[in-house]
Amino acid sequence: MNRLRIFTLIKILMRKSDMDHKLSLNEIISLLEAEGIEHVNRKTLYDDFRFLQEIGFQIEYDDGYFLCEVPFSLSEIKILTDSLNGLKSIDERFAAKLKDKLYSFLSEHETDDLKKLEFANAHKDAHFINRLEDALESIRHQRMMIITRNHKKEEIFPVFLHRNNDLYYLYYHYPGNPNIYHVRFDNIGDTVLSDEKDDLSISKEKILAQIEESSSSFHSKQTQTIRFEIIEDSDYLRSRLTDDFPNLIFTKDGFSIRASVSDAFFARLTSYKDKVKISDPEIADQYISFLESILTRNKKD
Repeated sequence: MNRLRIFTLIKILMRKSDMDHKLSLNEIISLLEAEGIEHVNRKTLYDDFRFLQEIGFQIEYDDGYFLCEVPFSLSEIKILTDSLNGLKSIDERFAAKLKDKLYSFLSEHETDDLKKLEFANAHKDAHFINRLEDALESIRHQRMMIITRNHKKEEIFPVFLHRNNDLYYLYYHYPGNPNIYHVRFDNIGDTVLSDEKDDLSISKEKILAQIEESSSSFHSKQTQTIRFEIIEDSDYLRSRLTDDFPNLIFTKDGFSIRASVSDAFFARLTSYKDKVKISDPEIADQYISFLESILTRNKKD
C-alpha cells in the first residue's frame, strides 16, 4: 500500500469533491498525476477506496466518487469563522490562519460558497443550525424554502444572508415577485426545503442596494435613541418591529430604537400607521413635517 498515494487521494477527495461535485476515475487519476503520483489505474483506485472505507472514510458513488462525511459541516464552519471574526483580541493574521485550517475541512466549492456570503454570530437556538443549513442550501442552489413565521407558512426564495449588529438577516423574494424583502433570522420558525427552483434572476446590485437601504439607513454615526409607545399591541406587530429595526429594545410601555433620524427612517414608520407613537415631542414634530411634505407634494401633482 503506497502511503503517499493514499494520503494524496484523501486530500483530493476532501478538497475537490462533495455531494454536488463528484469525480470520475479518470479525473482522480489526472489529479493524482498532477500531484506527482504516477502509474495509477482503475484497479489500484478500487483497492484504495476499499482500504479507506475499511478505516472509516465514507466514500460514496453517485455518477462519480465523493467524500460524504467530514468533521465539520458548512454551517458549523460558518459559525466558527464568524466567532473568529468577532474576537477583537485575536491578531488578524492568526485568525486568518485558523480560518484557513477550518476551510481545509471543506471542498473547494463549499469554501468558495462560504466566502461569498456574509455571516454573523449564531443566535443561541436549539434549531438554529438546521434552519441555517436550509437557508444556505436554498441560496446556493436557488431552491424554494418554506418558512414558518407568525404561525403562518410562507414560500420564499432566499437570496442573501447579511450581518447587522451581530444578528442574521435573510433577504428573499416571493415566487414571481422581483421585490426583495428581509426578515430577522431568529424570527423564523421551522424551515423546509422544496425542490422548486427560482424562476427569477435577481442581480447582485439590487440585493446590495436593498441591504444598503434597509440597514445603513438606520445605522450611522449620527444615531440617537428614539422612544415609542405601542398603541395596538400584538405578536405580529412586535415581530414586524424586530424585523425592521435592529437594536430594538422593548420596554414596559413601548420600545426604543437606536437609529438615524432621516426621511428613510420616517418612511419606514408610515407602514405602522397609528399602531405606534413617537414619545419624543421634537422627533414627533419632525415626523409630522415629513408627512405634511408628502401631502403637499401629492397636492401639487
